Amino acid sequence: MQSTFLRTWWRQPHSYESVVSYLDLHGALTPYRLAAALSTMSYGLGAAALLLLTETPPTSAVGRAIFVVAIVSTLLVGIAWLKVPWPSKRVSLMFAAYADVGTACILLAYGSPQVVFLACAMLATNSVYVQLFHSSRVMGLHLMWAGFIVALFFVLILLSPDADHGLAIAQLVVLLPITFMGPTFFQFLLLKLQVQAQAANVDPLTQVRNRRGLDEALPIFLLDATDVSVMVIDVDRFKSINDRFGHHRGDSALQLVAKRLTTEGVLVARIGGEEFAVVTTLAACEAAELAELYRNSAHSEQDAATLTVSIGVAHGSYTSDQRRTVVDSAAVTTQLLRRADLAMYEAKHRGGNQVVFAESSSTQAAQE
Repeated sequence: MQSTFLRTWWRQPHSYESVVSYLDLHGALTPYRLAAALSTMSYGLGAAALLLLTETPPTSAVGRAIFVVAIVSTLLVGIAWLKVPWPSKRVSLMFAAYADVGTACILLAYGSPQVVFLACAMLATNSVYVQLFHSSRVMGLHLMWAGFIVALFFVLILLSPDADHGLAIAQLVVLLPITFMGPTFFQFLLLKLQVQAQAANVDPLTQVRNRRGLDEALPIFLLDATDVSVMVIDVDRFKSINDRFGHHRGDSALQLVAKRLTTEGVLVARIGGEEFAVVTTLAACEAAELAELYRNSAHSEQDAATLTVSIGVAHGSYTSDQRRTVVDSAAVTTQLLRRADLAMYEAKHRGGNQVVFAESSSTQAAQE
């Protein structure tokens, strides 16, 4: 049972970018930025208190220098959290390493292992950041480092003749679950929830987004967009494919269509039985070219059944001022989807295997 839990935890998929996008979408990134800044600065304040207010501050020149560097650097890093853009994955990993190494250096520089032994629990505080933003493998590295530091302090205490060894054992018993068991278990739960949340946004048959997944992705995808083009694509005579070849062939046909629609720089979603939506930030003429490309690539000679699609396209343009006032991207895109859907039905009315472009409209018209 234990080995199964650890194996599942270790293999959990993780995406730093997805976590950041999700937090940003739900307005949680700014509060977390503030929390990270204040937490980082509080580490520096703690180091300053140890250096200036305790009865036994570090006396060596190296120890005092480490404390000064830590105090200054935490202040600068805290300010950076408030002022600079959200860090990339690489910079985020560097921050996690900085927190772990810096914490260990401060505790070692203090010079009294037993006094600061329980402060190794600060490494568990560092793990909160790793739990949320990084994978189980990064957490594994963090836990190995934490284990090394805890073991090092415990050995230093045991080697000290004046130390209270019984107290050290009691402190170790307190530290183990705080530093290792809790972070591992909570990251397992977080990753599990992330996987389930992502699965809820994906159509299980075609592995493209469903309507909910499309709505979730739109605010980030359309950020700073000046053009939005929406396509509604319907497989022609899909019922006859099911009736003639069986439902398994129909499922395969939908999977092929989804695969052929998936290109770089677009959002693809299955929004109905044989109906797909594609959202792009292309201008109207480029969207028309892409729609024709989709129509021409819908069928391959190797396909068991002839596949053609009817495509409706709707386009909207956004000025900078308009984009600042549009907060509900899903609602705006819904209006474009309706126009594209009407255009798609016009394509089917004309016999199918065609692209029909809806009349141009501004963002304001799309919102009406």
